[in-house]
Formats: sequence, C-alpha cells, structure tokens
Amino acid sequence: MSEIPISKRLAKTTTDLPPCCLRYAPQDNSIVILGTYKLEDNGNRHGSLEVYRSDSSRQLSLISTTPTRSAILDVKFHPQDPSRLVTAHSTGEIMIWKFNSEDVTLVKLDELQIFESDYLVTSVVFSHSQPNTLLATCTSGESSIIDLNNQSFDTLCTIHELECWTGNFGELGQLSNVVYTGGDDAKLIAHDLRSMDKIWSTTNRHHDAGVVSILSAATSWNNSKPHQLWTGSYDDHLRIFDLRLMDANNPTLVPGYIPKLINSENLGGGVWRLIPSPIDNDDRVLVCCMYDGARIVNPIDDKFEVTRYFKGDHSSMCYGGDWARDTNTIATCSFYDNILQVWSPHDIE
Repeated sequence: MSEIPISKRLAKTTTDLPPCCLRYAPQDNSIVILGTYKLEDNGNRHGSLEVYRSDSSRQLSLISTTPTRSAILDVKFHPQDPSRLVTAHSTGEIMIWKFNSEDVTLVKLDELQIFESDYLVTSVVFSHSQPNTLLATCTSGESSIIDLNNQSFDTLCTIHELECWTGNFGELGQLSNVVYTGGDDAKLIAHDLRSMDKIWSTTNRHHDAGVVSILSAATSWNNSKPHQLWTGSYDDHLRIFDLRLMDANNPTLVPGYIPKLINSENLGGGVWRLIPSPIDNDDRVLVCCMYDGARIVNPIDDKFEVTRYFKGDHSSMCYGGDWARDTNTIATCSFYDNILQVWSPHDIE
C-alpha cells in the first residue's frame, strides 16, 4: 500500500446517525447529501437525509436533517434533472425528493412501494439512455424496473437465491436492452429488458463471495471499451469481464454464453461501490473498499491501476462515496464510526 500515493484529507466531520450513502449536489460542488441508516435494539430501522456544506476553508457544516421513518441504503440524483433525487429504503420502498440548491431545501414529492415492506431496497440506479427509468434491487433477491413517468414497475423474472445487492444498466449498442444484477449468492446475472428474463448467470467459479457493485461502459465512462463490464465483490476483488463475441465495438449477449473474465485484482477490502468520474473522457473510478477506505483506479486497456488511496479516519465500513462535479474533491463516509470526510483526488499527503 505504501507504493500507492495517499490522498490529502481536506475536511472531516462526525454524523448524527451511521452514514450509508452520499451524493454531491450536481449544481453545487460544496454540498453533500448523506443518507443514514440506524438499526435500533428492538429491530426497528430509521434514517435521515443530512445536507452538509463544505465552505471555503474546507470545513464541513451540517445545514439540515430530514428524518425518515425507515433507513436509507442508497441515494441517486436524476441524470437530467439535478433538482430530483431518489432514495432506497429499508421498508421495500423508494422515495422521490426535490432539492433546491439555492436555499438548500429538501421536499419529499412521492413514495412508491416496490417490494414487500419486510425487505430492504439495497440500491437504485438510473438509466442514462432512458432517464426516467430506474432499477431497484432488494434483499428478497428480486429486482424491478421502475418507470417514474407513470409510477409503474415490473419485476425481473430471475431472482437471486440470496440478497440482491446491486444492479446496473447496459448502455451502449445492443447492451441498451440489458440490465445486470449482483447478489449474495455470488452470481452476476444479465437480464433482457424486452423479455425481463435471464440471458446468462455466472457461477461460483467467477466470484468467491457476493457481487456488490457493477459498472458497465456508458457514453460518459469507458466508452472506448463497450465490451467491458466491471464487478466488485465481498471477496475484495475488482474484476473485468469481456462481453465480446466477434464485434468489439458493438458487443451482444448470447443466451447461456458467460463472458470471459480478463482481469481480477485484490484491492484489500470489499469492493462495495464503483463510482465513475462525472466528467466525459475521464475514466477514473472511485472505489469504496468497505473496511479499507477508498481508492481511485484508472482503466488501462483490459486492466486497471490504483492511482490513489485514502482512509483517514474511516476505521469501519466505507460504504458511500462520490465525486464533486468539478472532480476537485471526493467525499466518502464510513458506517459504524459515523465519519464523513472530504479529500483530494489530486493532492497527496
């Protein structure tokens, strides 16, 4: 680890409740919105949306707290409407919010019950090609495609044998008809959106533990390699799969044909989140590595290199992270120690 440059911390604060996820406000690089998750001794879960601002002296200040009756596991901004965001909750529902960056206010617009209330929505992700379409994953093993225009949803036909932790959309070429999900059963499953059924599923020969993060090539990230699919696992490995059969520039998926694993590297911590840089043609990826802080990795052909490492006071699970839209700062949070930190992807200690 000493060979990898350690990023410089810019600010740190302690949160009121354990932080599970976060996002920078798209219109303001100084604002971080944090989702929290608290499990009480009686089994009840609750949370909040906390809004922080980083001032010119890099100090983090709590601006507002909006309590929620259920815990929050994920938060995502709408890709085309920076005033709207969606949160994933521990009661099988998602909530839709309006955020005003000028007066820094949050207003709940709606809530949708997607799964049974006994289960947790583990992640939400927007499609960039159809920005009002959302994928939600659940501890029941299910995953659903949600249409925010008419507030309808359809459950994918194939269900993971254990918790479904994560998902993502294919974006380029024929892959625009595909969604991927990952579960605690160590399976990565490709689904056809036209039939909602399975195309293929990996086996336990590909991942040694649960699949908890997925990143596919998109117009804004790694678009020169549309055949690549990245996964992160509880087994501490970041993997790259090759989806190609014949055409490298327009890969298609063949039912039953499992993609080839072309690279796998142990990052030293569970690869919980893969967050691409928000800037076009910047293919760096922020990796939240659970019990070993965070890293920045950079794709190189069919491999990747770790270019920065940051841990600071993240002494427990680093679950949430995001880039500021100008990519001059990164925010990450860790769960059991209630820590939010802002650090530089450029400057080192």
